[in-house]
Amino acid sequence: MENLDFLGNHFLGADFSISSMLLISLVVGTLFTFRRKIFFFLYKETDIDLFLKTLDEKLKTTYPKLTFDFRYLEKIKDEPNPDAKKYALIDNIINQYEAISYTPIHSKKLISANMLWSSYAFNSKNTNNKLPEDWLLRKNAIFERDEKTCQKCSKKMALKDSDILFIKPLEKGGDFYVENMLLVCNDCAKIEKYKLDKTQSLKFLDIREDLYSLGKDH
Repeated sequence: MENLDFLGNHFLGADFSISSMLLISLVVGTLFTFRRKIFFFLYKETDIDLFLKTLDEKLKTTYPKLTFDFRYLEKIKDEPNPDAKKYALIDNIINQYEAISYTPIHSKKLISANMLWSSYAFNSKNTNNKLPEDWLLRKNAIFERDEKTCQKCSKKMALKDSDILFIKPLEKGGDFYVENMLLVCNDCAKIEKYKLDKTQSLKFLDIREDLYSLGKDH
């Protein structure tokens, strides 16, 4: 009888161990399968908070004189996918950037006459909206006068990333005198051209590439 009790207890213990292992496996499997849903709230808050901080720092550093509104997050607060939420916010920021109103005005900083070249006055006249032969000299002069800063969005930039905005558009009789020219970044130049001609494309803006890359990294 004792042997039977021993065997019974032995098999009972074995059954209990197997059942425990199966139960643990089931629990672990369930947690693994549904881990994103179970811990989603925690992940969501951490990811979004970190991304918002990084995005805010990026915008303040790149566009120090602009203010962006993050209230759009409230409209998408129930979006379950954190990546979808990030890119929806980025698209809204880009829309805000494109919608910035701007009225170009003459620069308060003047370029000294003794810094201008011999052909300056002659080539300042507008002939069929064609860029003058000394265009690069003019662009460099504006680049230095406006301190390498976009006069619309306040972004610092290299010469290759800059463009010129005419206070009085060439199409409306504007000329190439430096007083009629302002330094802007490539993005702002594209946006201002789009306002005049809706056939222009705004798909390839630097801000879009920069912020989308930021979204991928966070």
